[in-house]
Amino acid sequence: MEEIQADIIQARGSAYTIGKQTAAVYTGNPILQQFSQLSSALTDYEEIKSLFTSYAPHLLDEIQGLADGLGITQHEAAVLYSGYNLPRPEALGCSAYVDQHHYVRNYDFSPSLYDHCLSFIAPTEAYGSIGYNLQLIGRHDGVNEKGLAIGLHFVSNFGYRKGLSAWTVIRIALDMCETTQQVIDLFRQLPHAACYNFSVGDAKGAHAVIEVTPEKTSVRSSESGLNCVNHFKQDELEAYNRQDMTSSAKRDNFLLSTNTASMTQKELFALFSDSASPLFFEDYNQLFGTLHTFAYSFKTKRLMTALPRGNKLELDIEDWFSGRDLGINAMYGKIKKEPIHEG
Repeated sequence: MEEIQADIIQARGSAYTIGKQTAAVYTGNPILQQFSQLSSALTDYEEIKSLFTSYAPHLLDEIQGLADGLGITQHEAAVLYSGYNLPRPEALGCSAYVDQHHYVRNYDFSPSLYDHCLSFIAPTEAYGSIGYNLQLIGRHDGVNEKGLAIGLHFVSNFGYRKGLSAWTVIRIALDMCETTQQVIDLFRQLPHAACYNFSVGDAKGAHAVIEVTPEKTSVRSSESGLNCVNHFKQDELEAYNRQDMTSSAKRDNFLLSTNTASMTQKELFALFSDSASPLFFEDYNQLFGTLHTFAYSFKTKRLMTALPRGNKLELDIEDWFSGRDLGINAMYGKIKKEPIHEG
């Protein structure tokens, strides 16, 4: 077994201050070198500035804080960490279940392409949120102070074009939206780069799966629970699915055959986080290993999250947003270390 760690950032104040505190935690993180290889010299800073000014202007201040903290220019930081005009992403795996009571999901990928960071932030210019970082300012998933929970699920790169990454889109939603409908309205406006599902639910019980391509957006909603994996279900978007949907379909069928609607938050969390679960994967060398589980109760406002085989972090989110900091600065877990065979 190999230890896996996620640093915890707790930052309150201006977006600039949050950016600078984030930079301090990331200094020395090898993921920064990988992100530097993703950016394009052809990315237009003015396009980034225009987009963020329209939808989340405070993120420009956060990027400035990142820049000052990392010793680079704002232009460089925006190109590196805005999530705009990136190369086509590798296939990420993610499974989620959402209903009027609960939101729970796993994120599956490779630890070498993982930020290893969970941020608790309370910016003065936007809603506060708790979520796992992706490319510093982006989020894999998260919940905000209004009780809106959301996560991303890669589908394909069909129709890929210049636009925003799914993780930046999630961050904007957490910062700016209170309800599921507001997220739907926002996503219909934003320029999406690739095909993704987004699982989302709010404090009033409204929940949906938003199926997004660079050309169109479709919404799956239901009074009962919804499963979300890595393929589109709407007929109009089926042509955007990858040819091989075996793993995605298998996880979907497992969730369909499981009485998730009757489960408590604790039971749902165990269903996703148990290493023996059909929803838990350890193919880390093939970019398909579970890296964290994230669960939120819309009724009790309790968050549960853990790294693989790690201790569960559990809290009432209102405690943190009211000013009570956590007494820890990192989370730990263990993953199977598999040899990479050459030749």
